[in-house]
Amino acid sequence: MTKAKWMATFIALLVMATGAVQAQTAYKIGYLPSTVGQALTQAWRSGIEKTVKAQPNVTLQALDAQMKAEIQVTMMDDFINQGYNVIILQPIDAAALTASVKKAEGKGIHVITLNTDTILPHAACVTMDDTGAGYLVGETIGKSLNGKGNVAILQSPPGAQAGVEREKGFRAALGKLYPNIKIVGAQNAAWNKDKAIEIMNSFLQVNKELDAVFAVNDNMAEGAMIAAESAGRLGQIKIWGFNGQKSTLALIEQGKITGTAYTNAYSQGATAAKYALDLLSGAKKKGAKTEVIVVPPFAATKDTVAQIKAEDRW
Repeated sequence: MTKAKWMATFIALLVMATGAVQAQTAYKIGYLPSTVGQALTQAWRSGIEKTVKAQPNVTLQALDAQMKAEIQVTMMDDFINQGYNVIILQPIDAAALTASVKKAEGKGIHVITLNTDTILPHAACVTMDDTGAGYLVGETIGKSLNGKGNVAILQSPPGAQAGVEREKGFRAALGKLYPNIKIVGAQNAAWNKDKAIEIMNSFLQVNKELDAVFAVNDNMAEGAMIAAESAGRLGQIKIWGFNGQKSTLALIEQGKITGTAYTNAYSQGATAAKYALDLLSGAKKKGAKTEVIVVPPFAATKDTVAQIKAEDRW
């Protein structure tokens, strides 16, 4: 074998060996939602799992922060200390988790947030159009009330930026388009159905005339529905939710909930996972600013809910 042929063979073998090492590189993705027990976070997980399962060199670990920011901070530290490559995070409190995101990014770990962004730059945020969809709900409720009446808001915790933006969009629509509609109450129901029942009961006791309720997630909308139905006032109150979980869509079909701002959560989770894989493969490069990817909403009402296919209901 000539020296030139020997060198060519050696280079070919080296390339093959290098390719094998790259193919065998193991990556770890951590999924850290506010809690694993909600339909939304379960749907995100399904979308993520479906996307990464075809990658034999990628493992996925999901943890449950139990709706507590301090637990989520500790779990972020666990992912960081264990050398995860990507963390897909739904921050319970944007301000409380910003330092954790900074720490992860500082160690070369890509952070992709879901719905709630954090203050400092990170790889990406895959989010619903919270402000725009909140505006859409406000516009729709206002039109259905002919521009006058009393409405109440079931709020998210104050540090949950997604809920804050939904309420912001809702209030903006009423203020601009329907100034004669009065917001008679707004209380934090902590994303929780039972808490929403309690607060809705209070709204009903204080307001003998209540025309509509906007709950910034579907769990709270379902709680509002239960309270209104128990009080015999469900037919008098238009109840809107946000997210579009399967149980709420069924209640819309039954005429018990008026509508919800639906987003395909499977697609949202899959989008976050695909972005993560592209970062790991080098197909995408992280920029100086957080890349924001917006998943558009759909106003699901009794007239439109049938357009959502069974496989897209989470």
